[in-house]
This record gives sequence, structure tokens and C-alpha cells, in this order.
Amino acid sequence: MSDFFKKMSKIEYPNRSALEAFVKRVDKYLNNNSNQKKVAYPETSVSPWSSDELLRANEDLLSSVAGRANVYGIFVAQGDSKKYSLRYIGKSKRKLARQRIRNHLFKKHEKTGAKLSKVIDHVQAGGKINVSWVEIEPESLRNFVEEELISMHPESNWNRENA
Repeated sequence: MSDFFKKMSKIEYPNRSALEAFVKRVDKYLNNNSNQKKVAYPETSVSPWSSDELLRANEDLLSSVAGRANVYGIFVAQGDSKKYSLRYIGKSKRKLARQRIRNHLFKKHEKTGAKLSKVIDHVQAGGKINVSWVEIEPESLRNFVEEELISMHPESNWNRENA
């Protein structure tokens, strides 16, 4: 192998600490209870599961996500508990955020990797769901942030990486 290829085989980002600090800021924001929004699951819409009714009950939530979220977390709590635990970290392009959150929480196309079946099981067992999101700039950084957050949170066991 030539000396040129040996020298160019590894290129390190010169300011890793800034990236790590950025990921920690995103993590702190997503996990802050005041930034988590309650997802409405009226009892009459849960069993049997009525996607259309649930979408209507959560229209404000979905409107607030639209065009604004590109990294998000799904949190769960049992019954009367006020303690929510992170179960899923996801990412999306901002223009697809509403659809992606919709797929996870209410109604999905079979070809998506959404966590709707886990959400349905949890809610039908009496659990609650919160969601939080943040807009990352530049948007392409969402991939890095999501991957780092997943590795930081093994409790996010709805992510394939942590299952």
C-alpha cells in the first residue's frame, strides 16, 4: 500500500468535544419533562383501536410536530405513574415529521418500521405515552445525533439497536 493511502485511511473530526456537547444538549432537551407532550388516547378509541378517532384527538400535537421535528423521543409510563421512561429515539426529515410521528403513535403503513404495535400494546394495557422532539440544524446532523442518543440510552429498547 502506498504511503498516500496509509496517511488518508483515517480522518478524525477536529472538534469531537463540540459534537459530544451538542448531543448532550439534545439529550437534555428531549428528556426534560416540560418538553414532553402528552399523547391523547381516549378510552373509547383504544379498544378497539380507532386510528381515525385518535388522529382527531391529537390533531394539535401533530400540527405542532409538522415541519419542526427531526429527532424525537417516545416515552412511556405505567397506569397512574408520573415517571416516564424513554423507549424509542427516532429521526425524520422535517418535512416528513408529522407522518413519521403519526406512524409510530396512531396509524401506519405496513412497510414502515414504526413502533405502533408496541404503542398499542402499551396503551391497551393502561399505559401512557409522551413524545418530545427537537429541530436539528443542519438537518443532516440528525443521523449522527440519533445514533449517539441510541448508544447513550440502552433503555430505549424499542430501538432495534438496543433490543
